[in-house]
Amino acid sequence: MAIRLEKGQNSRLDMNIFHVGLGWDVNDDNSGHDFDLDVSAFLVGTNGKILSDDYLVFYNSEKRLKVHISGTNKGELIKPLTIVPSTEWSDNDDMRQQSRPVDPDISVIGSIDDEDGKTSEDGDDETMDIDLSRVRSEINEIVICVSIHKYAERRQNFGQVSNAYIRILDEVTGAEIIRYDLGEDFSIETAVVVGELYKHAGEWKFNAIGSGFGGGLAALCNHYGIAVA
Repeated sequence: MAIRLEKGQNSRLDMNIFHVGLGWDVNDDNSGHDFDLDVSAFLVGTNGKILSDDYLVFYNSEKRLKVHISGTNKGELIKPLTIVPSTEWSDNDDMRQQSRPVDPDISVIGSIDDEDGKTSEDGDDETMDIDLSRVRSEINEIVICVSIHKYAERRQNFGQVSNAYIRILDEVTGAEIIRYDLGEDFSIETAVVVGELYKHAGEWKFNAIGSGFGGGLAALCNHYGIAVA
């Protein structure tokens, strides 16, 4: 049975390799616009800042892992895993559908960008695959966030989002190990720190955070050490 956390609680991770799923429902806002939520991960050091821009894993990351674009294994990673630059694609939309973002150490692999939910896996809207054994020693936290794309232009916020959750699953069996349901505590926020994986006394734990930000992904970048105007 999965461990269910409430905001502020944490749980030890007894595995190095696991799957992270995030999901949500969007209330009808009658705006006529798509409601595009994006997951990102900031890999940060003991000072709370990321080591470099390459340690932000998000839909537009420059480092990518290619996926199969047809056949029965469509969407699966091409092995052996080989990092390629985003410049291999002339079109950013193609890049985001034909590859997954990754950090330089292949410790955190983001999902194919899912603008409309059609590429969701097993009910999750977006996913990540994490291998803690690959995380470099300077990294102390992996902060998992969700932000609303074009929130200002479309006048959208997390007050229009419900039933948001994050869950950690066994990579082999698919069993749900840890789950955190965020509740309905948000209104005008446009980005949320959902949870964090952090290293303490030589072991990794997951902490349920649920902290909202104004300013979308740019505000998160500024908070974790990437200067965005």
